[in-house]
Amino acid sequence: MRNKKKLTSLMLTAAMITTMVAGCGGNNNTPANTTTPAPTTTASGSNNATTPAATTTAASTEVAKPDSIHWMVHDGMSEENGTAQWVEEFERLTGIDLNLEIVSNNEYNTILELAFASGSVPDVFDLNGEQKLSVYAKQKAIYDMTSLIESSDLYGKVDTQLWEALRIDGKLYGVPKEVASGAVTYIRKDWLDRLNMKVPTNYQEFTDMLRAFKDNIEECTVPLTSPGVFNTQNLPEFYQDAATDFVKVNGEWIDGFAQENMVGAMTRLHDAYAEGLIDLEVITNTTGVCRDQWYGGSVGVFNYWGGNWGQTLTERLQVNVPEADVLAMDPIEGATYLFSVPSVLVMSNKIDDDRAASIYKYFFEYMHDGGEGQVLFQSGVENLHWKQEGNNLVPLPSLSKPEETLRKAWITPWMCISPLEVTDKNQELHPACVDSLAVINKFGVQKPAFPVSDTLNKISADLKIIREEILAKVLVGDMTVEEGMAKYKENAEMLNVQKVVDELNGK
Repeated sequence: MRNKKKLTSLMLTAAMITTMVAGCGGNNNTPANTTTPAPTTTASGSNNATTPAATTTAASTEVAKPDSIHWMVHDGMSEENGTAQWVEEFERLTGIDLNLEIVSNNEYNTILELAFASGSVPDVFDLNGEQKLSVYAKQKAIYDMTSLIESSDLYGKVDTQLWEALRIDGKLYGVPKEVASGAVTYIRKDWLDRLNMKVPTNYQEFTDMLRAFKDNIEECTVPLTSPGVFNTQNLPEFYQDAATDFVKVNGEWIDGFAQENMVGAMTRLHDAYAEGLIDLEVITNTTGVCRDQWYGGSVGVFNYWGGNWGQTLTERLQVNVPEADVLAMDPIEGATYLFSVPSVLVMSNKIDDDRAASIYKYFFEYMHDGGEGQVLFQSGVENLHWKQEGNNLVPLPSLSKPEETLRKAWITPWMCISPLEVTDKNQELHPACVDSLAVINKFGVQKPAFPVSDTLNKISADLKIIREEILAKVLVGDMTVEEGMAKYKENAEMLNVQKVVDELNGK
């Protein structure tokens, strides 16, 4: 009997507190020079493409199609936008029963760990590539997909540097749904024009701009907003070459927080905060709060994701301020825009080799096939999520918000990891999407996944708390920069951070 689709969140139970896999958090900031696809008009697959049941290579005929696949997901298309219809279309096209389990983003990591504890692990799920991937790999909880990936056609279609950024001790444990997101700095260009100012190119000009916004734009209550101060990705103008976490420099991992360049970063942050150039609530800000501030028209500068969010930040701001003009600016001298490590789709290690090969072929490869599967995973169901107009794929109004179009199902069309093989599914992108993608693609630097470190897994939470506390105290003036650096080195020695560095470097 075919499995029934599950589209519900699991209830957490107090009894299920023992987990097979230990989680850890944190961010790293590491140059590896991977670029994403150029921000041009994209083409998707065709509904006339071959389904995975009839692929052409001799090797593919030796792989049996799975009867069912259990996929746990926490991002992408919402149930309100038609996941049930999407699943039905997937099943119609492939003949595979898809058990789609949707869980809330905030509960995802806990629910996944409970699934391992209870023995109900999904076949396919995703992990944060920055650190979660290495933790699960170390625990042997996920399937080593190296041979499957490297022997498939997909391997050669994807940027080699993206694969390299995801290797854990030389192995590949999964496939990203899309290329990594990168963050760029958005500014109110209309405010610059009102003040007859040019786009800043260095730190002095950048702070002069913030100062001018604060002093001369009546509606500006927050010159620059950010969701906290720990993530260097959100504050590139202030951190510049400094990193709050472990970072790879010249092929070696180091403790970024302990480096001398953190002195300059914390000094810049403190001085700007003291002058009121940075949101006074920055320490407790969430991304939602920052976005709402921006939409309201009271913020002059906000660093956020390029591409899709460039369009959203522009359109929603212009609902409240029709004359607003948003610019994704080039990084100032010394600043670095960063690509995140992409989320990676992985398979449970509880499945055998034959089933792993089957799921890889008929699920992983299908979603990046350059045709039918790619259209489905990128844009959804024809005449529900999109319609055909000539050689263009035109997104339809979102089912949950008819005033907006549905821009993606599970994969952002203009961030696909493999090339598209047809030309009858082109999409016209919003100028703000194109412009912000052009900036991040030109200047963005890729962060790689962390290697395995048992010590980091044990101390990660405590170390993050210490780093954030020191940053907060220095920011508000409760601690000098020198005192902050001394306090950190004392705590780093106590936690044996040097052992983490050694383990990251394979020593």
